[in-house]
Amino acid sequence: MAHFLDIPYADGSMRRKSSIASSVLARHYINNASRSINSSCAQINESDKANDTNHKVFVQLNELTGSGENQEWKQTARWIKYEENLEEEADRWGRPHVAALSFHSLLNLRHCLETGVVLMSLEANDLSIVAHRVVEQMVARELIHEDDKPVIARALLLRHRHVNENTHGGIFYGSRRRLSSFTSIRSVKNDSRKPRIIPVVEINGHGGQSEMRLNINDESYTSSQEDIKMCTILKRIPEGAEATTVLVGAVDFLEQPTIAFVRLAEGIPMPSITEVPIPVRFLFLLLGPQKTDLDYHEVGRSIATLMSNEHFHDIAYTADDREELLSAIDDFLEDSIVLPPSKWERQGLLPFEELKARSDMIRLRKKKALDEMIKSKQPPLVTSEEEKKLLTVGGGGGGGDGGSDGKKPPNNPLEKTNRLWGGVINDIKRRYPMYKSDIMDGLNTEALAATIFMYFAALSTAITFGGLCSDKTDNLIGISESLLSDAIFGMVFHLLAGQPLLIIGTTGPLVLFDEALNQFCISNDFNFLTVRVYVGCWLVVIALLVSAFEGSVYVRMFTRFTQEIFSALITLLFIFETSIKLVSVYVRHPLLSEYVYKNITVAPLVPTPCLEVSNGTTSIGLLENNLTMVVNGTLGLVSNMDHLLIPEDARGPRNQPNTALFCTILMFGTFSLAYYLKLFRNSHFLGRTARRALGDFGVPISIAIFVLVDYLTPQVYTEKLSVPEGLSPSDQTRRGWLIPMGGVPSWLPFLASIPALLMYILIFMETHIAELIVDKPERGLKKGSGLHMDVVLLCVINTVCGFFGMPWHSAATVRSVSHVSAVTIMSRTHAPGDAPHIADVKEQRVSGFVVSVLVGLSVVMAPILRLIPMSVLFGVFLYLGIASMSGVQLFERLRLFLMPVKHHPQVLFVRRVRTWKMHLFTFIQILALAVMLAVKSSPFAMAFPSFLIFMVPIRIQMEKFFSPLELRALDSSQPNEGAEDEPDFYEQAPIPA
Repeated sequence: MAHFLDIPYADGSMRRKSSIASSVLARHYINNASRSINSSCAQINESDKANDTNHKVFVQLNELTGSGENQEWKQTARWIKYEENLEEEADRWGRPHVAALSFHSLLNLRHCLETGVVLMSLEANDLSIVAHRVVEQMVARELIHEDDKPVIARALLLRHRHVNENTHGGIFYGSRRRLSSFTSIRSVKNDSRKPRIIPVVEINGHGGQSEMRLNINDESYTSSQEDIKMCTILKRIPEGAEATTVLVGAVDFLEQPTIAFVRLAEGIPMPSITEVPIPVRFLFLLLGPQKTDLDYHEVGRSIATLMSNEHFHDIAYTADDREELLSAIDDFLEDSIVLPPSKWERQGLLPFEELKARSDMIRLRKKKALDEMIKSKQPPLVTSEEEKKLLTVGGGGGGGDGGSDGKKPPNNPLEKTNRLWGGVINDIKRRYPMYKSDIMDGLNTEALAATIFMYFAALSTAITFGGLCSDKTDNLIGISESLLSDAIFGMVFHLLAGQPLLIIGTTGPLVLFDEALNQFCISNDFNFLTVRVYVGCWLVVIALLVSAFEGSVYVRMFTRFTQEIFSALITLLFIFETSIKLVSVYVRHPLLSEYVYKNITVAPLVPTPCLEVSNGTTSIGLLENNLTMVVNGTLGLVSNMDHLLIPEDARGPRNQPNTALFCTILMFGTFSLAYYLKLFRNSHFLGRTARRALGDFGVPISIAIFVLVDYLTPQVYTEKLSVPEGLSPSDQTRRGWLIPMGGVPSWLPFLASIPALLMYILIFMETHIAELIVDKPERGLKKGSGLHMDVVLLCVINTVCGFFGMPWHSAATVRSVSHVSAVTIMSRTHAPGDAPHIADVKEQRVSGFVVSVLVGLSVVMAPILRLIPMSVLFGVFLYLGIASMSGVQLFERLRLFLMPVKHHPQVLFVRRVRTWKMHLFTFIQILALAVMLAVKSSPFAMAFPSFLIFMVPIRIQMEKFFSPLELRALDSSQPNEGAEDEPDFYEQAPIPA
């Protein structure tokens, strides 16, 4: 059913037009191709107008309120990118949102522009001049009577009231708001030393007199830059932006609506009109009678939304007549999506990503239609290469820039140079000339803050993995080696690396590999540390051979399919290891109804209040039925000797009461607090900076709190972290700092090449994946990467680690993402409603180097480190495992197995892939994961990295069963555009820890 609109004309008659008339839509589609290309040609030929299209626009909507002498323009909405409406009762701006317009109001606006006053490039330096020219044109076009001129001019020059502005003036501009609207601060700028006397206009009403009188008020205003500094909204408005003021309202002296669209030749400051002190370039006026079918508010919102649209306001800046404006409205309508009238439920609306995709499809179909017309040459609309080039750019004003010529970026590290060590040489040539700037860029507050943050992050992980190393290697490699190696080799890496934003250290996969290697050496009676020396020597040989043929470029073959399997394996192993450790605590310290010890010479660890003195003997509360101690200092056992417990063995105390339960509390308490702080990071409490700080420091905070809980509970025994004194090795009785190479069979050095190759696979994957995450295009890094060079440097470092019996090192993905996030400066000038974007990244070496130094100095904290219970570290392992699951799409798809299709989330891999194929892809990953878990649990556990290589040909074979579109949806990195929460470090890193 068509909707109709009564359009007023100058002669006072009312002509009825269809709101979906052919003059609006059908004619537009018929002439669409020629108009688009003609518009493009005009933009090419008029290069002198290019500067105008670079302006950003601030739009505000003012509505006429009040009556009589109390009439004024009241600001009700504003646009920087999104619409913000005034919340009347609270006198504040509402939440920024995408403007939802009435289709009918857009057509009303179009019809108004067809008949109203349109002034392009009006030469004026004051609102009074603009008002005079507008009313003169209205009379000339017979839109108003001659008698209406002074009344409309008076309406234009009424005062303007803005948000948070009381009757005595605004909080930012003081008395300036009390002055007449038409006064420009240009006169003030000429001599800021003298207070300027501001005239206020008084205009006679609708009475036949057309003259205007200017009276002088005794109020003055002196320009001050302090006003601008106080206006916080200015931070959100792009530099060079110009204002568009939309004035709409109903009056009682007009018989029909009248409009004016004005573009000034240059922006004019009008401080009393605009909310912010920026020049005004566009004005839109709509006045009409009280009783009309025209909704002034909706028409005002329509033109304001159009002016905030990048494509439309670019045309508005360069348009020469009203026809170009009308064509721009038609383009806007063509790219819009209309929702049918109905009673909607929120669940019935498509997600924003789907609506955006459909809008893009509309634009793509339009482009294809134009391309077909070009190819058929009916008519021959396009003749120049410049016009063809314009048509290849996406519509909607977004436009593509750099890269539209199809050229690839220079020095792409994932492209081969076909020279021996060509990638390493390019990395050195690209990075080392910037060494001085790497130092200077680190001398700022951002790098200092990053250093403080990363010190706690690096120290907590060094302690955690140092404790894990000690447990997996029977204390041959422990916390002492972990801290020293992180310090020494961290400094070396940040001095020489091609990408110094990476953080290196011991990681979960490397520790698990060391465990498998240790078990292999024990079963074959080899010296574990000596074998590691030869493994380290082979590492550098393998790294040099691979880098010689630029093998790093093949990291692109480790797609999301392989990365998720590897990540899921490490995640599950963390959780499994935590469970095993907790069970072992219950085995050593079982829960019993009574604890009776044999061969005891001192009282077991029980609380002092449990002792009761009676008849010269002391009875222990829990054990009073079975254990009696004589007061003279000797202990005698009078209980049943068959159930006596051993209080201590070679590993330390055992069978201690309350230990198992207390360790459970410490472990799950550490995990729960760290995980809660992770969730708190994206909550709505506190400010963004405070939330991020608490979330990012979640692990150190949790460790500190539960170490304090353990310290305040000395009555319960807990196993503590083993830390030697000073710079001593973890176990001085079994090793020194320099590991001997002798005492092994002559064939063992050659056999060590096999575990070295497996170790290299882990280092290769972890380091290169971390490099690619840090060097994501959206970060805008300018100094290049070290994709080829850094893995060689790490293998050289690991060779030295082998000689000194220190843990292996690779790029730690989560810590590297934390570091680059800490030195990233987010925008503070983005539009309200927009997510902050990356403004700059401090690419430097200073923060990482200083963090390494501080970690090394932490060796002097040995007395404090010895207070850390191992159960607290178990909680950190559990946190690493659980937190890493949030970034693995495999676990998300696992949930869909048990979920009806109608409840599946509207994500790309659900919308673009049939359900059974999605489940097949998930099943293949689960099967591969099960195989790797079986290998890791077998005597061949050391070979589990080789199965990562086998995942590559499996993934290639899957191309026979899945289409490229399906694989792109299931196996590619997808932007997180629809998520409200900012992804944390674990969601950004495909490999945990």
